[in-house]
Amino acid sequence: MRDVRTDLAAYRVAVAELAPRVRLGGGGDAIRVVDGRGAWWEGFTGAAGFVIDEPEPAPPAVHERLALLAAPVVVMRRRLRSDVIADASVGFVVPRHVVVDAWGGRTDAASLLRDAVGWARVLSGGALSIVARADTSAATTMALRGPDAVGVSVTRVIGGGVGGALAAAALGTTRVEVRVDSASPRCEVAFDDEGGRRSAPVRRESPERLALRRIVDAVDSGAALNDLAQLAADDAVITHRS
Repeated sequence: MRDVRTDLAAYRVAVAELAPRVRLGGGGDAIRVVDGRGAWWEGFTGAAGFVIDEPEPAPPAVHERLALLAAPVVVMRRRLRSDVIADASVGFVVPRHVVVDAWGGRTDAASLLRDAVGWARVLSGGALSIVARADTSAATTMALRGPDAVGVSVTRVIGGGVGGALAAAALGTTRVEVRVDSASPRCEVAFDDEGGRRSAPVRRESPERLALRRIVDAVDSGAALNDLAQLAADDAVITHRS
């Protein structure tokens, strides 16, 4: 049984759901849930593993320091869940073009843009390079290049309210569509090819439960996680200035 240290109510509920694998507690062998608001990267010590919940974008120096952590880290990005990524990557075929459109409030604008870039990375199949970028007070448009010179377009529009939503499409011999909305716990993944249209089963596990299950598995097995590397890559794209 693993102890979990958290003050976030949703994670406390997830701990109860995962009992007896985990329980609320502290100590050096505990798993620590880190609230991703503000300077979330301070104080990463004294835990067997970490969950970072919705981290705000961080500068390169922070990512360089976090890459040296010995403990495993799960990054919970609700618009970019690991299980939904797995669904969208089934039978991956290199696309000809990837288009991601995102819209949401100003408070979460930077994280929304990063998640849009994250889906562009996933659907294009790897690391992205910047071709051009245009910013106004209400929108950001990015032209990117993925592996094998795949063209990628990312647009984020800022409006009223909080949260955000995005729609992503990978266009090729198979069309992959992903729709994510902060107002809904359900993410949609659909495929179109010569056989018609089919949808992936809706993931119903809470993001908090998913994050805790992943970190417990990593701590127990010693398996490597690439969440921090993916976060660093997406942060680097949205903070790059030519």
